[in-house]
Amino acid sequence: MSMFSFVEERIAIPALELTHHLAPWDRPIFGANTAVISSIQCRSGTRADAAFGDFRSWCETNDVRLVSCRLAMDQLVECAFLEARGFRFIELNYRPEVVGLDRFAGDPDISICVAEPSDEPEISSIARQIFDVGRLHVDPQVGAEIGNRRYAAWAANAFENPGQQVLKCLMDGRLIAFMVVERPTPESRFWSLVGLAPGLAGQGLGRRVWNTMLAFHHRAGVQAVSTSISSHNVAVHNLYVSLGFRFPAPTITLHWCPFGPVTRGA
Repeated sequence: MSMFSFVEERIAIPALELTHHLAPWDRPIFGANTAVISSIQCRSGTRADAAFGDFRSWCETNDVRLVSCRLAMDQLVECAFLEARGFRFIELNYRPEVVGLDRFAGDPDISICVAEPSDEPEISSIARQIFDVGRLHVDPQVGAEIGNRRYAAWAANAFENPGQQVLKCLMDGRLIAFMVVERPTPESRFWSLVGLAPGLAGQGLGRRVWNTMLAFHHRAGVQAVSTSISSHNVAVHNLYVSLGFRFPAPTITLHWCPFGPVTRGA
């Protein structure tokens, strides 16, 4: 099984339905397992609590140090249920989308192409340095060190992940930005991870790069682009609004550290 594969497991009783899985791509970063609750529906208290005990035991057996969960905004019962069992609110996560890319002309000074394997060290180094408001960074029980390591690994793993492609943006021969892109359908793209090289933020360059990337996708026949943004990243939120992205209702991100604050593994 590859590091990008996982096996979904399920707890299903009338009081609680919960699907979850390990996240093997995170194990080298944490030195232990992390897990994801991919869906949850809660209907009553006592029996649901007993079923959650089974999940807690699963976490202990699998040495799970961090569990993440994203809930729809109207899942307040489930949010309260998880918070009563130690989960903490971390962020709102937005998935903005822009449809119709013909209005984006691009910037003649910026070129975009597929990154080569030889670009991986530089792109991973950029990813390690530039993010400071990700969900791991803002979680006081995890912190910036692990957050930085995870972003670097995210970029590096994208070169090996068959479901992702790494694009690089060049200006005057210099790598100024990168994007990890997924292809949900032939006519849509999802920007999984995007970033400017260190020292370039706040100069208006981001809008030029993003505009050029949207024009690049339009030339390839893409009709819609979406991405993921944390509520903590206000500056990027404003950038996407200015580019015409539309924001649906966000999801709620929760974290739980079953054994207390996470310390970095070997």
